Amino acid sequence: MLSGFGNFAGKKGVLLSFTALLLILALLSLIDALNTQSSRANASQALVFALQSASSKFENLYTDIVFLDKEPAAKIVDERNLPFSYSLDYNSVQVIQELPLKQNVWDSYFDLLNSFKIFNESPDFEISDGFAISVQTVQNSKWGGSAQDMNFLLLPQCLQYSALSNLSQAGFYPASSVECPSSGFDASKIKKYSISIRVKKTSLEDYNVISYNIAGFSNPSFPEFEFNFIDTNCSQCAVPTASKHIEGYFDPSQQSSIRIYCSGSGCNSQDINISIGNGIQAFHSGSYRIDANFSLIFKNPISAFYFTDFNVSVQNQDFNITYANS
Repeated sequence: MLSGFGNFAGKKGVLLSFTALLLILALLSLIDALNTQSSRANASQALVFALQSASSKFENLYTDIVFLDKEPAAKIVDERNLPFSYSLDYNSVQVIQELPLKQNVWDSYFDLLNSFKIFNESPDFEISDGFAISVQTVQNSKWGGSAQDMNFLLLPQCLQYSALSNLSQAGFYPASSVECPSSGFDASKIKKYSISIRVKKTSLEDYNVISYNIAGFSNPSFPEFEFNFIDTNCSQCAVPTASKHIEGYFDPSQQSSIRIYCSGSGCNSQDINISIGNGIQAFHSGSYRIDANFSLIFKNPISAFYFTDFNVSVQNQDFNITYANS
């Protein structure tokens, strides 16, 4: 009787030991699974962090130099680096450009762009922060390039503001871009174009005539147009008061023009020419500078106004993540 009980107890002990082994193996398997899940979660978190870091780095680099801000405080900072002053509103843009553009102002802008490139690409600066950064931008002759102009794109209107390397020409031109629809610039979105010319060297200029030829001037089915000539302190200017303000309409499909000049012997002033069509531009190559104030109002809102000739890529080499704008 006791012998049978002993055999039963022995079998029960073996069963309990086997059950305990199964529980231990299951527990180890669970721990391994949890560790695997934890490792995967950590790897996933690291990937998300790397993605966010690379994206943030790219956005900071790209917006620092490319996009022009609407907010007044940020706009003041942007204007310190630009060869013009500007303002942006819901559906309007204004640019004030000195013409001829000073050579040192032109050179300084290219210095800014290319110094920014050198600073960000150098591994010696902490700003690289473990990222491989590449910057491509335009270079003038001082930097070994042959840039002919600087361009800023207005979206979705698909107009490009350009200042040219001859330093005497600037304005808005219809633009083609991958970010523009296939139809490109749409003149039906124009509400009003305005331009004001302000004489700066008041005692040296002697403008006395303004002539113009504006297609569709009396047709209200076309966009509005306004012109102002400001010579308040120009003692030698003799432009008739009635000619200093022109207001009407214009046909964007045709080229219209305004000419400001001096007629007669002994004239000092160089002509100021304005061209109006799909875009609007001013030309002045005189020794004495003017301010050309371009003001454009559209029927649709402005989404962006930015420098086009600047490409950035940011790469996280650990995860092979790259952000770029081209």
